[in-house]
Amino acid sequence: MPRQAEHGTGKSKHRREAIAPALRRSRRAVLASIPNRSTTVLTNTRKLPWKPNGIGNAFSRAKIAAGMNELDLYFRDLRGTAATKFYVAGLSERVIAEITGLEEEHVAKIIRRHVGRSAATKTIIHQLNQAKART
Repeated sequence: MPRQAEHGTGKSKHRREAIAPALRRSRRAVLASIPNRSTTVLTNTRKLPWKPNGIGNAFSRAKIAAGMNELDLYFRDLRGTAATKFYVAGLSERVIAEITGLEEEHVAKIIRRHVGRSAATKTIIHQLNQAKART
């Protein structure tokens, strides 16, 4: 089992922690090859730590570069997209909540809104079949 690194996201009102798997050696090597410009990982071109809106600004620039500026998309939408993909892949709402740092009720709301009824039904049937096979 890979080592885990725990880091608070700083975004949650309830200060939930997100757990991310430790990087594989190959990824650690790539990260180590990047010149250290600061004690902070995310720095701007002036070698200063990103401001709180730094990721949002970078996301906006990426949308413009991809020709998607007119779409009503936000950086925070990526977590919801991940939640729906995890659900369709067969993960339970509880596990998705733990991975994303969202409340389980919020995960359920995202799934109801964004996963089609047939996809949700197929996922539930698949999960039930897996549980039956284990018992």
